[in-house]
Order: sequence, then C-alpha cells, then structure tokens
Amino acid sequence: MTTPATHSTLGLQDQLDELAGRAQREFDDVSDFIWKAPRLIEHERELELSKLDSYFSNHPELQKRRWELESHKLDHTFPYLIAVGNLFSTVSLFESYLLLLAGELQPHVTIQLRDVKGQGVSRLFKFFRLVGMYPEQVPLHEQIQAAIKIRNCLTHASGMLAWSRENDDLRKIQSTGAYLSPEHRKMRRDRGRQFDEILVSDSVLGDRLVVDNLYCHVLCSYIHTYYSALCEVAKTVSASSELQ
Repeated sequence: MTTPATHSTLGLQDQLDELAGRAQREFDDVSDFIWKAPRLIEHERELELSKLDSYFSNHPELQKRRWELESHKLDHTFPYLIAVGNLFSTVSLFESYLLLLAGELQPHVTIQLRDVKGQGVSRLFKFFRLVGMYPEQVPLHEQIQAAIKIRNCLTHASGMLAWSRENDDLRKIQSTGAYLSPEHRKMRRDRGRQFDEILVSDSVLGDRLVVDNLYCHVLCSYIHTYYSALCEVAKTVSASSELQ
C-alpha cells in the first residue's frame, strides 16, 4: 500500500492527479472494509448462540456463564478493537499519502522536508506551508486535525482524557461535534440527534474517549476529499515554483 510509483514520463501536474486518484481508490477500499468490519461481530454472535445449545444443552447455568463471557466480548471488546484499529489504520494511511505528496513536491521546490523540524503530520503540514501551501485553508482541515488529536489520545493515553495534554481541546471537539463537517453537524441538529460518534464515558480511571466505528467510516470520506483538494492546491504551488 502507498508505494511510490515511477513517473519519469509524467509532468508534476499529472503526477499529482495520479497520486490523488490512487489515494481515492485506496481510501474507497478502506471505507468499504470499515463499513463491513462489524459483520464479524454479528457472525460470531450467531455462532456463539448456537454453541450454547450444542455445548451445554442440559446445563442452563453453564449456558448463562458462557454467554456472560462471550456477550461481553461481542458487545464491548470487539467493537472497541474494530473501531480503534480502523481509526489508527485510516489516519496512518493518510500520513503515508501526505509523505508521498511531499516527496512529489520536493524536486520542484527549494525547501526540503529533511530540513523541516517537527514530527508526524505537523511536520508535513509545516513543510506544505513553507512551500506556499496552507492546509488550514483547505475545507475539512478542522475535522482532519480533530481526528489526529483523537487518534493521539487513544494511542498515547489509551483514551484517558486526564492523561492527554489536549484534554480541553478533546472535550470541546466531542461536545461541539467539531469532528464532523459543518454540513453533518447541521444534519444532526436538525434531526435532534446527539454527537454520538465520539463519546466521553466513565471508567474506573476517569473520563475516557470512546470512538464508534461509524466515525471511522465518515472520517475516511473526509480524508480522501481533503487529500484530493490538497493535491489541487499543490498544483498551483508547483506551477508558480516552476516559473521562478
């Protein structure tokens, strides 16, 4: 996935079109996986229910104990792992494509990524700004930044808000629905629906950020839309750079 291609016969504009198209195809595939992943739980639920009779047909107490164990996994552990794993994979893939975009631009600009300080996505965004691109002006940037903060909290603090340096920002992102586009936020309000793709839940260690798999599906759409727009911005920057 996201392996560099050879573009010896292509101009930069065509390279950027090819890169944006490749990203869209890959994120479409990821989106389809995210949508279908919860079916694993439903399949396992049917399987485990059938086992109750076949394994413990004359032992209702054993059936009850077995189901308590299995239903906890199906209702809590598995959904958590699916949603968090999908979020990690989606944001990681996005980072890879940002790196590929920077790689396409470097032969055509004076700034080199190796000279830019920082880490991860913030370093790549800094590089884009230095070459004349402004990611924060691209639609859905706020939602992209929110996703990165949510991912970081889950990665570095296991979702525990008190352990995150961005505790206040994350609470605001969740309560205001800032992780959703303005259009999606309006739809939620019009329907009287809460912002429930991201929740703050109680735990023995304090408030914890919880992600629903549907959020990952929506985020996937945001990312490839944002990335395509970012590639279009890169075309204008590269065109002006080549004229200098």
